[in-house]
Amino acid sequence: MSQPSLRILETTFPDRTQAEKAARLLVDAGLAVCGQVGADLVSFYQWDGSVRQDSEVAVTFKVLDERFDLFVGELKLLHPYDIPQLIAWRVEWANTAYLDWARGQGK
Repeated sequence: MSQPSLRILETTFPDRTQAEKAARLLVDAGLAVCGQVGADLVSFYQWDGSVRQDSEVAVTFKVLDERFDLFVGELKLLHPYDIPQLIAWRVEWANTAYLDWARGQGK
């Protein structure tokens, strides 16, 4: 079994318009193989000493390892938050056909 070279990154955006724009730009630039704009959600978090509640939109990206650093740099530039949630992990297993497709993106 070959080792996947894919990472998943999760983030949130303040609204669907900004989330879709970022996903489209990052996929179009070849930095992410896929961007999935998901469900609306409500986030609770501490900021400036108080608990905040905000509506957000979840976004999941699939990114090849070799493009990951460039992807994160560009995502940080596009992101409207001062401190965006950027949480990523390496894929342990993936369908071989999906990995082949992912590796062929941008070529």
